[in-house]
Amino acid sequence: MKKLLTFTAMCLVAIAAVAQEATVRVEYTEKYQNWTGANKKEKFILLANNEESRYYNPMTQKVDSMLSTTEGTANFNNMVEAANAAGQRPPLLPGSRTYIIKSRPKAEMKCYESAAGELGNYTEEMSEQIWMIGDSTRTILGYDCVMAEMDYHGRHWTAWFTPEVPLQDGPWKFCGLPGLILAADADNGKYRFEATGIEATDILFPKKIYGHDLSEKMSRKEMRQTTWTFYKNSSAQMSAEFGTSAMPEVELPEGFDLIETDYK
Repeated sequence: MKKLLTFTAMCLVAIAAVAQEATVRVEYTEKYQNWTGANKKEKFILLANNEESRYYNPMTQKVDSMLSTTEGTANFNNMVEAANAAGQRPPLLPGSRTYIIKSRPKAEMKCYESAAGELGNYTEEMSEQIWMIGDSTRTILGYDCVMAEMDYHGRHWTAWFTPEVPLQDGPWKFCGLPGLILAADADNGKYRFEATGIEATDILFPKKIYGHDLSEKMSRKEMRQTTWTFYKNSSAQMSAEFGTSAMPEVELPEGFDLIETDYK
């Protein structure tokens, strides 16, 4: 299966670029500690060919696609009400609103995110990522991987890429290495991405980014600053928004910071 995927990815890249089809579908898990101290784990999907890619949370896109129609909204609300009545967690709940579109011909990526509940987007040049390839190797999902490192937006990242899948892409914003990035972690695991599944595909890239219809153009650092201000003053901001009495501020976990720290 591994060699079939490698062969398929190499043979279909030119076709996919014309047909707007992905050649590879990769499932990633992102692990991190959030601002309340909880250990979080989220699933993401990467659809990629040698020209472009889409990286998104599949559960969020599914929920937001439901909420984009009147019938879907009614069905979603009924599902939530039924789960609450049964004392259960609803089976469908949105997660991260990060959605990243990479374009190799343009050498840039369009990033859609949420900052303290505010939807925003910005464009980033791929040239901001300067990797140093090392000598260490490891195996991930049966693929031989090589280590690479870089300092990027305030954190030191270590990534593992496989030349066996010749796509210069990876989880989150990562790209630019001579092979698909299957794992990456920052500062001894404070943020970590790892592939949990990979397969050849010919699926069309999604045309619509659900949930970001009203997304506003913001700068990357502005979005990080908005998020950090909310975390530092979350109780006061929620009290002001909902008209409730003041609550004690949540103390951020020791050493906690955002995935990018160069906003300060």
